[in-house]
Amino acid sequence: MQAMIMTTHEKTVLVCGIGERASAVTRRLASEGYAVAIHQESPPKTLRRRMSFSDAWFDVQASLDGFTARRADTSSEFLLGLQSRRFIPVLTQRFSDVAGRWPWNVIVATAEEEEPPLGPLLDLAELTIGIGADFVAGRDCHLVIQTEGPDPGAIIRHGTTSRFPETSREETRKVLADFSGVFRANQTIGSAVEAGDTLGFINSFPIAAPIAGRIKGMARKGLAVRAGAPLAELCASGGGRVAGVDDRSSLISRGVAFAIEAELEGWAPLSFENWR
Repeated sequence: MQAMIMTTHEKTVLVCGIGERASAVTRRLASEGYAVAIHQESPPKTLRRRMSFSDAWFDVQASLDGFTARRADTSSEFLLGLQSRRFIPVLTQRFSDVAGRWPWNVIVATAEEEEPPLGPLLDLAELTIGIGADFVAGRDCHLVIQTEGPDPGAIIRHGTTSRFPETSREETRKVLADFSGVFRANQTIGSAVEAGDTLGFINSFPIAAPIAGRIKGMARKGLAVRAGAPLAELCASGGGRVAGVDDRSSLISRGVAFAIEAELEGWAPLSFENWR
């Protein structure tokens, strides 16, 4: 990859995805002065909506830790957000159209919940980064960022990341739909519930909380769901974070920002192979 020397304010980044990790990365890059946009073609199914920009897809705009993302359905709205930095534009057109509408310096992709990862990105920008084990460096993208295990944010230059069993400091429980229909929530993210409390309804059938705890995530009211789709996420401890960027997502976003700076500024990767 040929190094590019330019200032941060001249670099444009497209982040594919609008869930928790993608939103944390987008916010971090915006805070460091990059001209960044979000792409999300289909309605997001994000549960942790207060920890992401996902509600902007439906409600025109949403905020996360001091930054605002806004749907940009016209070229003028897209250019206003990208150039002014007053908001982060959210693009909902086909990916092929979005990838080709601007000379992106960097494309960052995440595999969102219940959505297949994008195809190979290598030829679409000077630098392409995949977040998580769904991507292979050298095949799908230039770099991969580790998300799980003891070193979230680590940069993988060849192959893919190690897979680790899903662990969390919080004991959480997802509530899944027993059948298909339209979900109507009657609780809000952050609320405390007891086991058996009604979280909402699918059509006219109540959905009960399986455990006591605090609601960490909740599907949007009026969302059409299929059997097995996640409806809510409960934190058993009652004290888990329900809004803003959490520690793991912060480490992942820091790894992405460092990788972009290192690659586009032409830094040589550190190696211990010939260390004396």
